[in-house]
Amino acid sequence: MGKAKPKYCEICGAPIKGPGHRIRIDGAELLVCDRCYEKYSKKKPGTFSIMPTGRQPKRTARPTPRPKPQPRPYQPKPLVTEEIVEDFAERVYKAIQRSGKSYEELSHEVGLSVNDLRAIAHGYREPTIKEARKLEKYFKIKLIETGEDEPLEEKKTIPRNYEPTLGDIANIRIKKRKK
Repeated sequence: MGKAKPKYCEICGAPIKGPGHRIRIDGAELLVCDRCYEKYSKKKPGTFSIMPTGRQPKRTARPTPRPKPQPRPYQPKPLVTEEIVEDFAERVYKAIQRSGKSYEELSHEVGLSVNDLRAIAHGYREPTIKEARKLEKYFKIKLIETGEDEPLEEKKTIPRNYEPTLGDIANIRIKKRKK
């Protein structure tokens, strides 16, 4: 018969003299040398095994589950859309002229930057609903129209063999975002 195959420590890789030690580190069972056993088991070789003994930890009482709140019945709300009036630039520009103040003075009082105020007054961009509310409140003008959307009566029928294209999917996503 040949020589027994030498065992190597599974931590440091050194050849193990004798039977070696089995230890458990983070749930993994490893065969280690005397030196690693001392280092990782915090005990001298041959005095203590840190393999589990089979004793079960004490169980703590579980907290009683909280009753789940009952969901409220669904009530459809009328769809109210807020839109900026088409002639917003003209209305804001005239209000600024009437005030007789500079854009700098107004920007502090209204709460918008000078650039935003100018861009809106000259029609370079549409104000957001939030900006329009600030302008309405300050100048006492109407910039937001509210309209109730009626559910669309006509439904487009889609043929059975229709497969959506990438463009259709992009359009669907864009439509959802605008709401």
